Amino acid sequence: MNAGTVNRAAIFSILLTVIAGCGGGSSAPAPDPDPNPVIETRTADLLDYVSGSLRYVQAYSEGYSVPTASDLNQFDSLATALLNQDLRAVQLAAGDLGFRLLRVIDSGAGNNELYCLEEISLRGQGFYCVDFDSLNSHHISVPHPLFDSHTNTESVTVMRATGARFLSLSSTHRCSNAVTSSCSGTTSVCGGGAYKVSDAAHNVDSFFFHFGMIVHDQSASTHTMQVHGCGSAACPSNNDDGDIVARLSAGTTDNLPATELVNVLNAELNENLAPLQLGSSLSCSEPSTDKQLCGTTNTLGRYINGQSDPCQNSATNFANSRWLHIEQNRNIRQDDGAGDGVTPNTLVDAINDSFDRR
Repeated sequence: MNAGTVNRAAIFSILLTVIAGCGGGSSAPAPDPDPNPVIETRTADLLDYVSGSLRYVQAYSEGYSVPTASDLNQFDSLATALLNQDLRAVQLAAGDLGFRLLRVIDSGAGNNELYCLEEISLRGQGFYCVDFDSLNSHHISVPHPLFDSHTNTESVTVMRATGARFLSLSSTHRCSNAVTSSCSGTTSVCGGGAYKVSDAAHNVDSFFFHFGMIVHDQSASTHTMQVHGCGSAACPSNNDDGDIVARLSAGTTDNLPATELVNVLNAELNENLAPLQLGSSLSCSEPSTDKQLCGTTNTLGRYINGQSDPCQNSATNFANSRWLHIEQNRNIRQDDGAGDGVTPNTLVDAINDSFDRR
């Protein structure tokens, strides 16, 4: 064999080695996922975080994305793992749905520890937190954080002071997607007519609805309190005794016994408001000719009250309801530092007193 033949053979051998290394079966297998992934920790005042750092899809932006059926199934598993404190499973699966798992140290509440799901890229899919050290199973729910101003920050105050275990906060304006919801009911907002798919209180194909459903089903002791804001026509806020500070419901206009939670809360709230002479609270389940904003088309309320098809049908059974739909005037949703006695803590005190009585 001459030198040229040897050189050609050597070159051919080298080429075979390179080809095998680039695409052949001898390449090393991909590493397994980290069995103990590091959970990102953020230390922040949660009240400031939801008002300043958390991002929201804006009105009429078409920025809200409707989850697919597959997405909803995956989210059910993700939320269930979070509620069951399976943080490894949550951390490994969250990214597939565009979420990150955060360990939040709430500096505004004595460095209380929460675990939260937050979107990585903004699509309006919500913000969900669990306090594993909570001694109760209250759920504070916020479907309209932008349209119902200050309800995002109010929810943090209520969660902290009632010791609630769960917080769900929609991260989209209710008018951020022009497509209409398939669920029953109409509204005067967002151009009127049917509710929009971005309205977290009026559709079932959302992570927000599914989180509330899973939280409710996990424990028979869970009570969901959903906070809303109502305008000056239904809930005047003139800082006088003619104000309607709140309109409370269990999702019905039916009159219910005084022992039902909605009526107990109404009594406690009015007891707290009376000496202030800054308005009163009304219950949709007490005899009255003024029953407005009673939440009868709210899909999560329908589900919690036993309706198997909450998208299309109203609930019919409200005995021992674990649902509170809380409409509020501007005054009680915020502590503006003006020194008046009606603030989110007015609601907190009434909630705590109501559960103490039960």
